[in-house]
Amino acid sequence: MKIVQGFRHERGNHCGSTSMRDLLRHVGLDLSEAMCFGLGSGLGFYYFNDLPGVSRFFHGRTATLERDLCRHLGVEFEEGTDDDAAHAWQVARAFIKRDVPMLLNVELSLLPYYNTRTPFPGHRVVLAGYDDARDIAFIADNAFQALQEVPSAALSAARSADIASALFPLRNDWLIVQPTRAPRARVDAVRDALRENARGMLSNAVPFGGIGGMEMLAAEFAGWGDVPDWEFCARFGYQIIERRGTGGSAFRKMYAQFLREAEALDARLHAANLAAAMEEIAVEWSRLAQWLRGISNEKARARFVEAGQVMRRLAVREREFWERVRTLVDPSGD
Repeated sequence: MKIVQGFRHERGNHCGSTSMRDLLRHVGLDLSEAMCFGLGSGLGFYYFNDLPGVSRFFHGRTATLERDLCRHLGVEFEEGTDDDAAHAWQVARAFIKRDVPMLLNVELSLLPYYNTRTPFPGHRVVLAGYDDARDIAFIADNAFQALQEVPSAALSAARSADIASALFPLRNDWLIVQPTRAPRARVDAVRDALRENARGMLSNAVPFGGIGGMEMLAAEFAGWGDVPDWEFCARFGYQIIERRGTGGSAFRKMYAQFLREAEALDARLHAANLAAAMEEIAVEWSRLAQWLRGISNEKARARFVEAGQVMRRLAVREREFWERVRTLVDPSGD
């Protein structure tokens, strides 16, 4: 049996930010989960209306949080994919032997300890060890305090599950963080992260992403009641906002915590009082979540119209918020 020496894990809100907190701490950078999320420019929005398995779906974080966090901190990292599952496992074992924990990208429903059949690709966990005699891997997962034991075959299946969507490929993806002698000053990293997050949310480059994606959802919410799985879509929407590893309010509560920490580092941010504005936005997201929950529980598909109105107000508030951020940290708008 081999467990990464000195590796320490604690439960957290979100899979990606918890995993990166654990990896960074292992190389000597002790950051809160909220700071990891914010420094990764992790707040986002994506709306999908053509995914297999669910007719309507949205999500509140960016896809590149983990590598962007390293980039903003000036921390060296290595990542890769491998279409050969057997070779991918040997690569993983080699890192563990060197006491290097590894971030893995997996299909959550194929992890036995979750006992669920609902597909959820893109779940991040940390491989912290293995036991050849028992043919198991030891996994650090944000939802559990203790390391979870997973049969090696099950982990292999979760890492390379066949997902019928190019948006969520699973190709034995991995990432490791390397020791870095001189990380960037935290205040500089915060400003870069805010600048990049504002640009992403305000960009029109991805029509279903950022504020544009929120406006698209607001316009289409009224039609959700016409899809065959409308009840599931409403229930899943509630879960995506409040329960499935977001820390509440579609990651907005955790982002507000990041802003509180950032304001303590930068007088200009403190004066702008961004955290309070994001806390108010978080309340609106939770209101939308409860609305969707009520639609599902009461089988009241007509109420999707009102959900669209809530979403429209949210889009306005988030646009105003991110324009404030852009004016503060990216006045050139380049």
